[in-house]
Amino acid sequence: MRIKRYQKGELILYEEEKISSLYFLLQGEAKIYKVNRFDGEIFLGFLKEGFLIDYKQDFKTKSFANVECKVESLVACFEAEKFNILLGDYPKILQVFFKELLKKMTLYEELIQRELVFDSTAKVAYALKFHLKDFNIHRKNESAAFLNIQPETLSRILKKLHREGIIQTNKVGKIEILDEDKLQMIFKQDIR
Repeated sequence: MRIKRYQKGELILYEEEKISSLYFLLQGEAKIYKVNRFDGEIFLGFLKEGFLIDYKQDFKTKSFANVECKVESLVACFEAEKFNILLGDYPKILQVFFKELLKKMTLYEELIQRELVFDSTAKVAYALKFHLKDFNIHRKNESAAFLNIQPETLSRILKKLHREGIIQTNKVGKIEILDEDKLQMIFKQDIR
């Protein structure tokens, strides 16, 4: 294993890059995204720790997506063959590995909800309910890109949620939730 420090904005992996190692984010934050045929980013998710790519036993694969550091980050790189031996010899490491895979499944479940089930309003409501802190940290344009909606659409939805008394903007410009039940009903309706 080797540990590498990446700077903010630096790409750890490129989409379609051949890989022979397992990448594990130890510290920092990474954005995972794909690029469509018009060179637009399709946001897949954020990771603050854990595996950056899916594990395949033979590791004769390509990176599914781009992985970019949002902040300075530390990444452990495991050689695939040695990692397989390690998993076989140490069941406790295998337990950690499976916990990490479950986290990744949650990320993909959220992606499916966001992109295939939710309309734009439900995407925003879900992000506010479960990722309010991150939503407030990023600029509106970034948040719109992460939700794969237009900035104008995000602004209209936020204004509507303000008018309905579901959210408010505090004195420092951060969004606060006033009615969690109404907010949750927006995306719960889309799940049915």
